[in-house]
Amino acid sequence: MKILRFERADEAVAWAKKIIGIDGLTGNVAAISLVDDNNEFVAVTVFSAWTSTNIDMHIAARPKSHWLSRSYFNASFELPFKVLEVPRVTGLIRAENLNAQRFVSRLGFIYEGRMRKAFPDGEDLVLYGLLREEYLKHPWSKNADIGLPTLFGGLPDTQGNRAKVTGRGSNP
Repeated sequence: MKILRFERADEAVAWAKKIIGIDGLTGNVAAISLVDDNNEFVAVTVFSAWTSTNIDMHIAARPKSHWLSRSYFNASFELPFKVLEVPRVTGLIRAENLNAQRFVSRLGFIYEGRMRKAFPDGEDLVLYGLLREEYLKHPWSKNADIGLPTLFGGLPDTQGNRAKVTGRGSNP
Protein backbone atom coordinates (compact mmCIF):
# COMPACT_ATOMS: atom_id res chain seq x y z
CA MET A 1 0.00 0.00 0.00
CA LYS A 2 1.26 3.46 -0.88
CA ILE A 3 1.26 6.22 1.71
CA LEU A 4 1.11 9.95 1.04
CA ARG A 5 3.97 11.72 2.84
CA PHE A 6 4.49 15.41 3.48
CA GLU A 7 7.82 15.16 5.25
CA ARG A 8 11.35 14.17 4.13
CA ALA A 9 11.34 17.07 1.64
CA ASP A 10 15.13 17.34 1.24
CA GLU A 11 15.44 13.62 0.60
CA ALA A 12 12.44 13.70 -1.76
CA VAL A 13 13.90 16.59 -3.79
CA ALA A 14 17.24 14.79 -4.08
CA TRP A 15 15.45 11.62 -5.26
CA ALA A 16 13.44 13.58 -7.85
CA LYS A 17 16.58 15.28 -9.14
CA LYS A 18 18.10 11.88 -9.85
CA ILE A 19 14.97 10.57 -11.59
CA ILE A 20 14.24 13.51 -13.89
CA GLY A 21 17.48 15.44 -13.90
CA ILE A 22 16.19 18.70 -12.45
CA ASP A 23 18.90 21.00 -11.21
CA GLY A 24 19.30 24.54 -10.02
CA LEU A 25 15.96 24.86 -8.24
CA THR A 26 15.44 28.45 -7.15
CA GLY A 27 13.48 30.21 -4.46
CA ASN A 28 11.32 28.33 -2.02
CA VAL A 29 11.38 24.56 -2.56
CA ALA A 30 8.86 22.07 -1.17
CA ALA A 31 7.98 18.49 -2.01
CA ILE A 32 5.12 16.04 -1.63
CA SER A 33 6.04 12.39 -1.92
CA LEU A 34 4.34 9.06 -2.20
CA VAL A 35 6.10 6.09 -0.60
CA ASP A 36 5.53 2.34 -0.72
CA ASP A 37 5.19 -0.05 2.22
CA ASN A 38 8.99 -0.09 2.54
CA ASN A 39 9.00 3.71 2.91
CA GLU A 40 10.76 4.07 -0.46
CA PHE A 41 9.78 6.84 -2.84
CA VAL A 42 7.34 5.96 -5.59
CA ALA A 43 6.55 9.51 -6.76
CA VAL A 44 7.61 13.02 -5.79
CA THR A 45 6.15 16.37 -6.77
CA VAL A 46 8.64 19.21 -6.31
CA PHE A 47 7.54 22.84 -6.13
CA SER A 48 10.05 25.64 -6.69
CA ALA A 49 10.41 29.31 -7.55
CA TRP A 50 6.96 30.32 -6.37
CA THR A 51 5.74 33.87 -6.62
CA SER A 52 2.32 35.43 -6.15
CA THR A 53 1.41 34.41 -9.72
CA ASN A 54 3.19 31.12 -10.45
CA ILE A 55 4.86 28.06 -9.00
CA ASP A 56 7.09 25.68 -10.94
CA MET A 57 6.11 22.02 -10.59
CA HIS A 58 8.25 18.95 -11.31
CA ILE A 59 6.88 15.41 -11.06
CA ALA A 60 9.15 12.37 -10.76
CA ALA A 61 8.04 8.75 -10.49
CA ARG A 62 9.69 5.39 -10.12
CA PRO A 63 9.73 3.81 -13.59
CA LYS A 64 6.97 1.27 -14.27
CA SER A 65 5.17 2.04 -11.02
CA HIS A 66 1.43 2.61 -10.80
CA TRP A 67 1.35 5.64 -8.59
CA LEU A 68 -1.11 8.21 -9.91
CA SER A 69 -4.27 8.36 -7.83
CA ARG A 70 -6.95 10.94 -7.22
CA SER A 71 -5.56 11.69 -3.74
CA TYR A 72 -1.99 12.19 -4.98
CA PHE A 73 -3.24 14.31 -7.91
CA ASN A 74 -5.14 16.56 -5.51
CA ALA A 75 -2.28 16.71 -3.01
CA SER A 76 0.01 17.90 -5.78
CA PHE A 77 -2.33 20.64 -6.97
CA GLU A 78 -3.93 21.79 -3.74
CA LEU A 79 -0.67 23.25 -2.43
CA PRO A 80 -0.33 25.76 -5.28
CA PHE A 81 -4.02 26.38 -5.94
CA LYS A 82 -5.64 26.22 -2.51
CA VAL A 83 -2.90 26.88 0.02
CA LEU A 84 -0.64 29.34 -1.80
CA GLU A 85 -3.50 30.46 -4.07
CA VAL A 86 -1.36 31.12 -7.13
CA PRO A 87 -3.29 31.44 -10.40
CA ARG A 88 -1.03 29.05 -12.33
CA VAL A 89 1.60 26.32 -12.17
CA THR A 90 4.29 25.81 -14.78
CA GLY A 91 5.78 22.52 -15.89
CA LEU A 92 9.30 22.82 -17.28
CA ILE A 93 10.27 19.76 -19.34
CA ARG A 94 13.26 18.77 -21.46
CA ALA A 95 12.06 18.88 -25.08
CA GLU A 96 13.36 15.35 -25.67
CA ASN A 97 11.14 13.96 -22.88
CA LEU A 98 8.05 13.20 -24.93
CA ASN A 99 6.60 10.87 -22.27
CA ALA A 100 6.55 13.71 -19.74
CA GLN A 101 4.94 16.03 -22.27
CA ARG A 102 2.17 13.51 -22.97
CA PHE A 103 1.71 12.95 -19.22
CA VAL A 104 1.26 16.63 -18.31
CA SER A 105 -1.04 17.12 -21.30
CA ARG A 106 -3.28 14.36 -19.92
CA LEU A 107 -3.28 16.15 -16.57
CA GLY A 108 -4.66 19.24 -18.32
CA PHE A 109 -1.50 21.29 -18.83
CA ILE A 110 -1.36 23.38 -22.03
CA TYR A 111 1.78 23.71 -24.16
CA GLU A 112 2.93 27.33 -23.94
CA GLY A 113 6.28 27.49 -25.65
CA ARG A 114 9.89 26.43 -26.10
CA MET A 115 13.10 27.91 -24.77
CA ARG A 116 15.86 27.01 -27.18
CA LYS A 117 19.16 25.79 -25.72
CA ALA A 118 17.94 26.42 -22.17
CA PHE A 119 20.00 23.58 -20.64
CA PRO A 120 23.79 23.58 -20.29
CA ASP A 121 23.98 20.61 -22.70
CA GLY A 122 22.16 22.65 -25.38
CA GLU A 123 18.82 20.85 -24.98
CA ASP A 124 15.63 22.86 -25.40
CA LEU A 125 13.09 23.34 -22.62
CA VAL A 126 9.35 23.24 -23.23
CA LEU A 127 6.86 25.04 -21.02
CA TYR A 128 3.43 23.79 -20.04
CA GLY A 129 0.96 25.68 -17.87
CA LEU A 130 -2.11 24.83 -15.85
CA LEU A 131 -4.40 27.56 -14.54
CA ARG A 132 -6.28 27.34 -11.27
CA GLU A 133 -9.65 27.40 -13.03
CA GLU A 134 -8.52 24.55 -15.31
CA TYR A 135 -7.55 22.46 -12.28
CA LEU A 136 -10.91 23.17 -10.62
CA LYS A 137 -12.71 21.89 -13.74
CA HIS A 138 -10.62 18.70 -13.90
CA PRO A 139 -12.75 15.62 -13.09
CA TRP A 140 -10.32 14.49 -10.41
CA SER A 141 -10.49 17.78 -8.50
CA LYS A 142 -14.20 17.53 -7.73
CA ASN A 143 -14.93 17.35 -4.01
CA ALA A 144 -11.20 17.33 -3.27
CA ASP A 145 -10.74 18.07 0.39
CA ILE A 146 -7.82 16.28 1.96
CA GLY A 147 -6.89 18.89 4.54
CA LEU A 148 -3.73 20.30 2.99
CA PRO A 149 -3.94 23.75 4.57
CA THR A 150 -3.49 22.08 7.95
CA LEU A 151 -0.77 19.76 6.72
CA PHE A 152 1.10 22.56 4.97
CA GLY A 153 0.76 25.16 7.73
CA GLY A 154 4.04 27.00 8.11
CA LEU A 155 5.22 26.80 4.48
CA PRO A 156 6.51 30.08 3.08
CA ASP A 157 3.88 31.99 1.15
CA THR A 158 4.53 33.64 -2.21
CA GLN A 159 6.35 36.54 -0.56
CA GLY A 160 8.58 34.30 1.56
CA ASN A 161 6.53 34.78 4.74
CA ARG A 162 5.21 31.79 6.64
CA ALA A 163 1.77 30.92 5.34
CA LYS A 164 -1.04 31.44 7.83
CA VAL A 165 -3.40 28.62 6.98
CA THR A 166 -5.88 26.95 9.23
CA GLY A 167 -8.67 24.45 8.86
CA ARG A 168 -9.33 22.23 5.89
CA GLY A 169 -9.28 23.14 2.22
CA SER A 170 -12.50 23.08 0.23
CA ASN A 171 -13.54 23.64 -3.35
CA PRO A 172 -15.02 27.07 -3.98
